[in-house]
Amino acid sequence: MREGTESDVLTERHGGVLLVRLNRPHRHNAIGGTMLRDLLAAFDQAAADDTVHVVVTTGTGPTFSVGADAADLGTGTLPPARELLAGDAVGGEKGLPPLSPHGRSLDDLGNAGRWTLRMWELEKPTIAAINGSAVGGGFGIALLHDILVAGESARLGAGFAPLGLTAELGISHLLPRVVGAVAAADLLFTGRLVGADEAKDLGLVAEAVPDDRLLDRVMELAQRISSMPPLGVQSSKRLLRRSMRGDLVDQLRAEHSAQSMLFDHPDTRAALDRLAARVKR
Repeated sequence: MREGTESDVLTERHGGVLLVRLNRPHRHNAIGGTMLRDLLAAFDQAAADDTVHVVVTTGTGPTFSVGADAADLGTGTLPPARELLAGDAVGGEKGLPPLSPHGRSLDDLGNAGRWTLRMWELEKPTIAAINGSAVGGGFGIALLHDILVAGESARLGAGFAPLGLTAELGISHLLPRVVGAVAAADLLFTGRLVGADEAKDLGLVAEAVPDDRLLDRVMELAQRISSMPPLGVQSSKRLLRRSMRGDLVDQLRAEHSAQSMLFDHPDTRAALDRLAARVKR
């Protein structure tokens, strides 16, 4: 992750705001390559720099992120699920220290869960500017932010159900706390996507704005927050996170266990094969 350089994540400083751009537009910002590693590095950069008060994340091009790169999901060469979810074959590099053989045997979070916890540790305010689709893991990345703002063309949702999979990146923990248990069940069980206006009605996003105003509006909001005394805002974030417990770690373990079973199921493998075949045409 390098400022002003073509990598899978780009960063720009705007006073006290760090603007982070997911930068795989040729793949609709699908999660792969070094995106997760570089996104984690950007959040670590923000944590270590007291002059960064707010982080804004958006997607390069017309899409926030479509989640896992479907080209990586063709199941002909995928290893068993436990090995798959502990490696970089899906989602690319995570920027996490490798586990020892014993550590891997005891791992009950998977790389996705360990990465999510690292992202969740940032105590500075974060805003997701959702341009276009935020689906699957892309939806999970968005939910890890404190405030979501959607452009009018945005489409948001988990999208796992049609593939025979379940939520990850903490979605099953965070979504019901944002929209309520019934709406979360609807979105998770059906896999349907919601537009910006419905997302606003559900309380999933704070605002729905015209696409050509999205980043300007989010940067206005970020600059306003950045102008506040930073320790008070960070303390407010810490208190909000404390109020959400239930334990995210337990939920990540549950997600990883379910995903480990589902990735090996024949129905899921068949659905992934169909998806990979469509994107390779």
